[in-house]
Amino acid sequence: MNPFKLVIKELFYRKINSLVILLTVIVAATVSVAVFTLSKASENETRKIMREQGLNLYIFPKGTNLIDFFSVNNTPAFSEDYVDVLADSKTFDAVRHLTGILQLKYPDWIDPNGSRHQIVVSGYKDEAVQRFLNKQETMGFDVEPGTVHVGALLSVNIPEGEPFRILGKDGEEHTFEIAKRLIEGKGILDQGVAFHLADLQQLLGMEGQINRIEALGCVCHDGRIKNARMQVQSIFPDLEVTEVGSIAEARENQRLMMNKYGSFLIPFVVLASLLISGLLFYANVNSRRYEMGIFKATGKSNSFIVSIIILKAFLIGLVGSITGFFAGSGISEYFGQKIFRFTATDIEPLWNIFGFAVLIFPVLWMLSSWIPALLATQVDAAGILSGE
Repeated sequence: MNPFKLVIKELFYRKINSLVILLTVIVAATVSVAVFTLSKASENETRKIMREQGLNLYIFPKGTNLIDFFSVNNTPAFSEDYVDVLADSKTFDAVRHLTGILQLKYPDWIDPNGSRHQIVVSGYKDEAVQRFLNKQETMGFDVEPGTVHVGALLSVNIPEGEPFRILGKDGEEHTFEIAKRLIEGKGILDQGVAFHLADLQQLLGMEGQINRIEALGCVCHDGRIKNARMQVQSIFPDLEVTEVGSIAEARENQRLMMNKYGSFLIPFVVLASLLISGLLFYANVNSRRYEMGIFKATGKSNSFIVSIIILKAFLIGLVGSITGFFAGSGISEYFGQKIFRFTATDIEPLWNIFGFAVLIFPVLWMLSSWIPALLATQVDAAGILSGE
């Protein structure tokens, strides 16, 4: 008798038992796929939320006085080409989102009311594209040439529709369109103005110069700041790296939390489902003792008996994993739109895990049926049949 045809007939004959086992596979696969998909969406959501906290690494010339650096007193400048050299390095992967910045105090800005103020002017180079790393969404401050972003404290002194005016080193007044009036809470930019780097360099007569690079340090196995500093200084020994620890810790803790969440919930659901399936397979085998006795009495081998039970588990696992993948993807997409604000529309089936699901769940359910299958081979055919 063909084992495959026999298993198909048995599946339809014992519908309730087969459906309950199938349900355990579907539940396990659905929960696993949904949690994994939502975890990935959560990582993307967190990444976009954490962008608001800014970049967490500062790169600047060695010997810079950090008191002057953080108080935006004039600090040593260096060539903006450093940014492009770092971005073009094949071995530079511990630091991402490189943005060259020229940030200085402007001591005597005159507002439209005639009042004089000391303000901070910051010029932002377009974020360098690291050619040997996967493309990522821009995090650097994006200011278009010919425009400025005005801090909240300055904005109140400039009427709507008026351009931003400032005297350059050449003694001439320069005007810029105000593209954005920043909301309060941007730190030092509350009392400052953000320019495109080339505009500020020309305004101050500092063409081709910056005095810091802001970047994002990745989470590395040998330490964030240590690895970032080592890679930067292997290319430019005259540069130093420091870190804003609170931002870096927040990013890393969120990532670790989501990893632990998924690594706990998925195995828990799968193991619980496997235990239930194992008991159901045992009940199935126990109810088929007479059938097993007939198999043995007609000369069927133990391997044949094991094969029909394992094959049943494989088919249920295969159908359940496919069903669970699409159900889990659908659930994660539906609830993701209600949970996530930034990445809701980006949630879609993770086809790269489809193959793993179709492989892993049939194998796991075959393993859950292994002990019941071995018990089925221990049936005493003579005792069973003589009792009927």
